[in-house]
Amino acid sequence: MGKLFGRTDTKKKEVKDVDRTWFGRMVKNVHNNRGFTLVELLVVVAIIAILAAVLVPRLLGYTDRARQARAMSDLGTMKTVIETYTADQGQGVYPSIKTTDQNYVGTILKNGGINWTGDTNGVKDPWGYPYYYTVSAPDTNGNVHYIIVSPGKDGKLGSTDDVYTTDSVQPTVGQADTATFTDLAATPPTAAASAQ
Repeated sequence: MGKLFGRTDTKKKEVKDVDRTWFGRMVKNVHNNRGFTLVELLVVVAIIAILAAVLVPRLLGYTDRARQARAMSDLGTMKTVIETYTADQGQGVYPSIKTTDQNYVGTILKNGGINWTGDTNGVKDPWGYPYYYTVSAPDTNGNVHYIIVSPGKDGKLGSTDDVYTTDSVQPTVGQADTATFTDLAATPPTAAASAQ
């Protein structure tokens, strides 16, 4: 039955060509209910292990960058709130902190008259640490500056993985200025809550 209605029947030839390849033999073995050999299983496991070794570190890098981006977004929002509050309610003066308070953003919100019903440790960064807020002593021109800081992945203020913003700096990653904002140097690190 070479031709059927003017067409050549090539189905049998295609099946034989597939049977000659490694993949074709594997498919045929599955259809014959014989299963895979130990060597075939070891090859598959080795391929999966190699892919995992290559991809996992790259995916972890994306996770850290995503957390930094979220912290920068949070800080941008907090900066907008502080600038708006200062223009609207503070007569140009940034919210101050009491020397007896911890420098957590939640405490500052509550003491500033904002109806903060959450934990006084306040808003947590993507690593589970609280954001810190403080103001500087007046500079030589009498200007006071503020800073909001996430201690970053390591949870230590003043390290190179801090994420911070000030009245003059947009949210950025780097070492927060603990010389100007001396309260930060005195703030002990806190244990991270579970990361969100």
